[in-house]
Amino acid sequence: MSKKSGTLNRREFLKLAGAASAAGILAACAPKATPTPAPVATLPPAPGATSAPAATATTAPTAAPITLTYGRHDTGAGVKDTIKSFQADHPNITIKMNVIDNFHDHIYALAAAGSLPDVVRSWEAMVLELGRHSIFIDVQPLVDATSDFHPEDFYDNWWKYPVSNGKRFGVPDATAPHVCFYNMDLFDKAGLPYPDPNWTWDDFITTAEKLTDLKTGVWGSQPVPVGWQYYILKFCWQNGGDFFSPDYAQCVIDQPAAIEAHQVWADFQLNGKACPAPSQIASIGGENVAANLMQAGKAVMFRMGTWITQQLVTGKIKFGIVPEPKKVRQDTITHGAFNAIPATTKNKDQAWMWLDANCSTQGIYNYCASADARFPGTRKSTNEITPQPWVEPTVTWDVNWDVIKDCQNYGHVLPGPNHEGEALKIIGDAQQAIFTGSAKAKDILPQIIPQVNAVLSEL
Repeated sequence: MSKKSGTLNRREFLKLAGAASAAGILAACAPKATPTPAPVATLPPAPGATSAPAATATTAPTAAPITLTYGRHDTGAGVKDTIKSFQADHPNITIKMNVIDNFHDHIYALAAAGSLPDVVRSWEAMVLELGRHSIFIDVQPLVDATSDFHPEDFYDNWWKYPVSNGKRFGVPDATAPHVCFYNMDLFDKAGLPYPDPNWTWDDFITTAEKLTDLKTGVWGSQPVPVGWQYYILKFCWQNGGDFFSPDYAQCVIDQPAAIEAHQVWADFQLNGKACPAPSQIASIGGENVAANLMQAGKAVMFRMGTWITQQLVTGKIKFGIVPEPKKVRQDTITHGAFNAIPATTKNKDQAWMWLDANCSTQGIYNYCASADARFPGTRKSTNEITPQPWVEPTVTWDVNWDVIKDCQNYGHVLPGPNHEGEALKIIGDAQQAIFTGSAKAKDILPQIIPQVNAVLSEL
C-alpha cells in the first residue's frame, strides 16, 4: 500500500507492532507504580462434552476479576461450550470472544496499535511472522510447565510448525484438509468404477476426460482456481517439489518437480477436455459459477477442503471421498490455525490457562463438532471421540470418512515465509501467465526466483 494513501504497508505495521510489543514487555518488568503507557494509534474496536481441563493451576474464587479477550476470524460456535466450562472452573475469569472482521489486515493493524486480544487464533503464516517480530510470545516454557498438556498427542506436522529459532509461537486446534470429492451418481451413469485411493495424476486426468459430456454440460473436474497460489502448491508437493526451502529462506519453484506440476495442470485446464478452460468459464457465467459446478451436478470430481461437505449435502449430491491423486507421493493441504498469546497481554498466566483449555482434547472437539466447523482436530485424542466431528450425520450412504482424518498423517501445513503476501504476489503473477497459456512454466518460473528471494531475505 502506498504511503500517499495515508495507510501503512505490512512492514510498517510490523515495525510499529514490534515497538508496541517491546513497550508492553518493558512495562511488565517495571515497578508496579503508576506506569505511563506508550502512545498507540487509535483504531476502531474489533467487532464482536465435558469440562476442559485446567492449565497450570486453578485461580482462587476470591482472586480479582479478570476479563480475557479471545480474537478469531469466525464465530467459533462450539467454543462457547468451552468458555462456559472454563468460566465455571475459574469464576474470576471472563472470556470475551471477539470476531474480527477483515481478519488478515485488522490483526496487523491491532498489532501496530498494541491492541491485540489477550489470545489470538492466528492463521498459519501469520503466527510465524508475528512470532518472529516478537508480537507473539514463546509459549514453550508454558507448555513445559503444564504436566497434563501432552504434546505427543498432536500430529507432528501441526506441532512442529509454529516454531522458529527454537521458540514456539502457538498451539493448533482444528484442521481442514483437501481431499477429492466425487459424484457417485455421475460415475454410475458413466459406467466407471469409483476412484481408487491409490490413484495417480494420470488416473485422475484419464477419468476426468471419460466423465466429461459436453452435450449435457457435465465436466469431469472443476477448474483449477488460478489466483489461489497455494492451491497449486499442493500439486508441487504431490510431485516432490515445493515453493520454498524448509526454512523458507529460498524460493525453489524453479526446480523440475515444481515446473512439471505447474505445466501438467495448466495443460489439463487449457485443453478443455475435462474441465472448463478460462474462456469457457466466462461463457457460463464466470468463476463464481465454476466454483459451484459440483454442487449443481456439473462437475463430477472436486479437489477441495472439507468445508464443502455442507454445500454438497445441501445440493443433495451423493458423494464419495478419496485422497487427492499423487505423482511421486501422497500429499495435500491441511488448513488450520494456531492459538497465540501477544506480548502485550497483561495477564499471561491466565491467557495460557484459557489457551490450554481451548486446545485441550475436549476444547478442540467442542469447536470441531459444531455445525459451522465439522473438522478433524490436530490432537489425535480429539479424533477418537464419537461422533467424529467431520462425519456428516445426515449422509446415509457409505462414505470413507477416514480419508479426512488420515490426511493429518501425510499432508502439509501451508508455508510461513517472511513477507508472505509479497512473495505470493510475484508467484501468482507467474501462475496467471502459465494457466492462461501466455507463458510456459519452464521459462517463467526461473525468472521470478531473484525477486522472490529478495523479498524473503528482507527484514
